[in-house]
Amino acid sequence: MLAAGGGRPLMPRRKQPDPADPAAPLPRLKPMLKKARAQSGLTQEELARLAGLSRQSLNQIENGSAVPSTAIALQLARALGCRVEELFALQDAGELRATLAQPLADAKGTPSARVVVARLGGRWIAHALNPMQRPRDLGLSADALLLGARSEIAPPAKAGAVRLKPLGELSRLADNLLLAGCDPALGILAERAQGRNSSRSVWLEAASGAALGALARAEVHLAGAHLFDEESGEYNVPFVRRAFAGRPMVVITLAQIEEGLALAPGNPLRIQQVAHLGRRGVRIVNREPGAGARRLLDRQLAAAGIAPASLQGYSRIASGHLEAAQAVALGAADAAMVTCSAALAFGLTFLPLASERFDLALPKESLSDSRVARLLETLASAGYRQELGSIGGYETRRCGTIAAEL
Repeated sequence: MLAAGGGRPLMPRRKQPDPADPAAPLPRLKPMLKKARAQSGLTQEELARLAGLSRQSLNQIENGSAVPSTAIALQLARALGCRVEELFALQDAGELRATLAQPLADAKGTPSARVVVARLGGRWIAHALNPMQRPRDLGLSADALLLGARSEIAPPAKAGAVRLKPLGELSRLADNLLLAGCDPALGILAERAQGRNSSRSVWLEAASGAALGALARAEVHLAGAHLFDEESGEYNVPFVRRAFAGRPMVVITLAQIEEGLALAPGNPLRIQQVAHLGRRGVRIVNREPGAGARRLLDRQLAAAGIAPASLQGYSRIASGHLEAAQAVALGAADAAMVTCSAALAFGLTFLPLASERFDLALPKESLSDSRVARLLETLASAGYRQELGSIGGYETRRCGTIAAEL
């Protein structure tokens, strides 16, 4: 259950997702029924009678020209004294056609042929895994491999229609739930929700603006953001309103996150405020345009009267809070605007500058999706709040509350 700021509950309607729509390729069954029947010593007529079928219907199921319903498959398994899996198996899905999503950050290096996939808006969507762009992608298991004409496997040059070699059952891949956003709390949320559900939840690291863009293009199911609108003084809601004008949306708070400067352990350069980044020899690493951290840095620089271009490293981009913090930890930069959790992860000194509200945005109709409902239940759970609170840099009192319905 989710509660609005005033305590009003939102009860998501549960409905099982239906990935097998007419546009989706259906998995093919490999019937092993004939062999199992022969081993049992039953004739077609005998088995048909036991299962309540005509002999003609049983013959069609045995030769693969008809797909049994769940009830019939269970009746056949009961008649033969075995499990359904011993009678039917999914054949190799072969080739799958999909749309390759736009990169969630400026590409660095060559993307691998590995992708994660999901069904969104009646089509298959594939996100290329790129460890050079997002180091954590190396630890994500792929759902499929990209197929190319020039070689057995070759990554495409840009987003668009692609051919895939699935690495699992299509019915399971279609059930994947994709979250985009920059904060590692999304990864924890995805894993905890997955533990409560058979479907796979995947966190795709992306800046706030890029995450909302992917959601608007129906390339992910939910988007996380921490964007402050100076004109209204609101977080996230004005950006969602503009990006999804006229579409019913829900904005749900994940947590308040502390954001500030990650500095080398012990702060050897004695950086005490953003103005000190303008000192001679101080190097920073920045985030991409559209990132909440970059917008915060720009606001702080403007307040200090410092021209962004005067900072050494302002044009050097890190993809994500963790990569920016890692650059400081490795000595490649002296400071970076990141979340407290990212700084703590690398043992860095953290100079807090702001507390920002991190929200999840999602289309209102997706509340009826049982996968989304379970994810939101996980978000509001005591276990998730306690885990975030133990990390540091998160305030979880409003975790799972509605910030806005648009």
